[in-house]
Amino acid sequence: MAELSVYGLAFLLAFAGGCGAAFAAWRFIAAPPAAAPSVAAPRQSLPPYVAGDDSQILRDLSLSTLSFYNLLLKRLRIVQRLGDLIEKADVSWSVGRVSAMMLLIGIVVLNVVLRFDFMPVLVAMVLALGGASLPLFYLISRRDRRYRDIEQQLPEALDYLSRALVAGHSLPMALELLADEAGPPLSSELRQVVDEYNLGMSMDDALRALALRLPVVDVQFLVSAVLTQSRTGGNLHEVLENLSETIRERFALKGQVRALTANGRMSAIVLSLLPVLIGTLMWIFNPTYFNILIGNRLGTILITCAVFGQILAYIVISKIVDIKV
Repeated sequence: MAELSVYGLAFLLAFAGGCGAAFAAWRFIAAPPAAAPSVAAPRQSLPPYVAGDDSQILRDLSLSTLSFYNLLLKRLRIVQRLGDLIEKADVSWSVGRVSAMMLLIGIVVLNVVLRFDFMPVLVAMVLALGGASLPLFYLISRRDRRYRDIEQQLPEALDYLSRALVAGHSLPMALELLADEAGPPLSSELRQVVDEYNLGMSMDDALRALALRLPVVDVQFLVSAVLTQSRTGGNLHEVLENLSETIRERFALKGQVRALTANGRMSAIVLSLLPVLIGTLMWIFNPTYFNILIGNRLGTILITCAVFGQILAYIVISKIVDIKV
């Protein structure tokens, strides 16, 4: 029990720095594409997740069910970013639950890794911080998958919206019909636009808020097209048809690029897993030979450098084959 307390205290001291590093990496990895057109912010928009804001009466803004933990989280500026990520990932978790999961996983990983005598303390701390970041990366992955689903739904949604306008419906009525017919996750976002409009927000501001919630290139194009048409006039039906065709062509081009870069992605996976597989087989079939490397301090340093080198190589190869379209 005393050993667990020592490890837990050591992890708590590094937890704050690890969270900062994890969120810095998240901002670098999950940054929106630079090619997205800028959309002006709504005149009366609020942050999607503001601690202590009583203006949004239908939302539970508590960060945790534990009162003391809720007060502690309210004092952290990074909580708003985490709450925004949870909302965009569309999960029913609270900020307190996610942070508690990160802390618990980090402590468990730290205690398990330090059971190995050859494991340096610094490497154990890094592994613990990596384990603590797993809930965060899960939320990022779920959010990105939700964005991809919305992108795939957009062409059909734009065709439906265009036909509704040709039939004589106004834009708010067409969006409401589309929100009823489209499947999730696009339907929930459109329903929020319609609800904001029905509660008194102008359609322009509601669309700007949609663009802020969904930093997707195609959604930015849609909002920019509608806002431009509302100011300058023109045939919105033709604009939506052309935009739908453009999105379909982008999907076809992205498929071609993904097929051409499949070899590079597979190479990154194979080159990253091959040393781990060889080292594991060597440890199983000839442990005496492998223990010489583990029992030597220089060997432990070399293994640590090799692991970080493999991780860095995987990131570099992934960035090379990740071509933005």
